[in-house]
Amino acid sequence: MAAILDPRRTRRAGARDFFIAPGRRPGTGLVSLDSGPMAIGIIGLGRLGGALARGLSRAQVPDVIAYNRTPSAAQQVIAEAPGVELADTAAAVFERCDVVFLWMTAAAARQVLGENAEVVARRRPLVVASTTNADLGAFVPTWAETYPNVNLSTGQGVTLLTWVGDVPEPQRTSVLAPLAACGAVYEVGADEIDFYCALASNGPALYAHAMQTWADAVADRNGFDRDLCREMVWQTVTGTIALQRDEGIDAAEVIHRVAHPGASTERGLAVLDEHLPGGTEQVLQAMGRW
Repeated sequence: MAAILDPRRTRRAGARDFFIAPGRRPGTGLVSLDSGPMAIGIIGLGRLGGALARGLSRAQVPDVIAYNRTPSAAQQVIAEAPGVELADTAAAVFERCDVVFLWMTAAAARQVLGENAEVVARRRPLVVASTTNADLGAFVPTWAETYPNVNLSTGQGVTLLTWVGDVPEPQRTSVLAPLAACGAVYEVGADEIDFYCALASNGPALYAHAMQTWADAVADRNGFDRDLCREMVWQTVTGTIALQRDEGIDAAEVIHRVAHPGASTERGLAVLDEHLPGGTEQVLQAMGRW
């Protein structure tokens, strides 16, 4: 059964809405806030489009139609996303879907729109790009620009979103609902999205690298099993996040509970305090997110 995005579970991110799908576990089936059926299109089943397809399948969202230029890659994603229909052409997706996630480079998105200009002009779908500065105005009057992350496939993804042009509320809902089925959606300003990207879209790679580096350093120094050390880090990080969420505490309170004066945690934190702020700035500058 299709679930409905509950406005009572909307949180605030600054002055903008933070959408959470009710019960983000598999089988929730979040589809849309309006009463009618809505076909959802995905063109491009790469790392992000494939993650979206898997996430929508996991949430049992119906009427998802996808297309990818490379048939072998498409078949692999579809095999991992039961219920997602594979179209023969991009035109078929535009013909049948009112919302189309065109998740590829901006240049490739413009090429697809140009190749399908007739059906796009006739059907006027709301296109959702996976980049900023997509420059789709030659083909559609309004669109959405997003920075999704690869965690969408788990139902715990994060998507940053900004609107280009005056997008009516019903159309906004038709974009937000399927994304919310795969995790959290933050509506942010066009002047903010590239900086928030460091936290959300870039985030999985940065956080995974930091956790694995930490685990492997302990493993290699002591001759321990790397997989065991990585599992310990994953579990500890998961538990720390749960603690902070459940009790509403920040890092300072976690540190207060863990670190004893003069003991190992406090000594380690002193090194982080010396090096982490400057290192963080260097990383953000290198990414163009500073």
